[in-house]
Amino acid sequence: MIELNEVNLARSLPRLQQRFPDLVVDSVVSAMTQTDELIQAVASAQGISLTEAREEMRDFLYLESLREELTA
Repeated sequence: MIELNEVNLARSLPRLQQRFPDLVVDSVVSAMTQTDELIQAVASAQGISLTEAREEMRDFLYLESLREELTA
C-alpha cells in the first residue's frame, strides 16, 4: 500500500474532504502520519468497515501518488 509519507497530505486535504465528506479535516487529520489512524477515522466518519475504508484509502492514495508524479 502507498504510505502517507509518499503523498503530500497538505495538498491532498481538499480532495480528501471531497472524497470523504463526513471526515472532519482539521489539524488532527492533517497531522496524522499513520495510515491506520487515518483509515480508522475515515471508517468512523463514513460509517463503513475498516476493510472498506482501507480499500478507499488505497484508491485515494494511489490517485494522489499519480497526481504527485504528474506535477513533479
